[in-house]
Amino acid sequence: MVGVDGKKYDDRIEAIQALQAIAAPYAVGRGMHVGDTIIGIKGRVGFEAAAPMIIIKSHHMLEKHVLTKWQLFWKDQISAFYGNHLHEGQYYDPVMRDMEAMLEKSQRMVSGEVYVELHPYRFIVVGISSPHDLMSSKFGAYGETMSDWTSDDVKGFGRIFGNQNKIYYKINGEDK
Repeated sequence: MVGVDGKKYDDRIEAIQALQAIAAPYAVGRGMHVGDTIIGIKGRVGFEAAAPMIIIKSHHMLEKHVLTKWQLFWKDQISAFYGNHLHEGQYYDPVMRDMEAMLEKSQRMVSGEVYVELHPYRFIVVGISSPHDLMSSKFGAYGETMSDWTSDDVKGFGRIFGNQNKIYYKINGEDK
């Protein structure tokens, strides 16, 4: 994060503090976390983190717009494992460097502006603007306005995409 409300910051900590100052009076980012500890018991922590919660949700929205389906899927899987491994004190495990390399590479196109509305006790990420946004009407539309492929193309795709299931049910004699 490098800016808030159009103001640019050289120091990212200052940018986070500026966002916190704006968002905290709305009482957003308050919550309770329940999780497992390394010694096998449950732990509960109350928190108030307006700026971090907004930043996390905003960043995830950017990712949803600029990463492909499988980039996002694997980034989420690896980051969940990474977080658990780190929480359990396994920072020096070599697999952590491997995951860091993948996570860092996955972020190369994640940039742009995120638009957020603040409301009492909640916030809404209303949109993004990014030069890497994959959600564009230039590449397809829903419904009858689609002109990039025909209904025959769709039927063929469905047959090919479903071929593995068709084979499975023929071999295993199940009616589907």
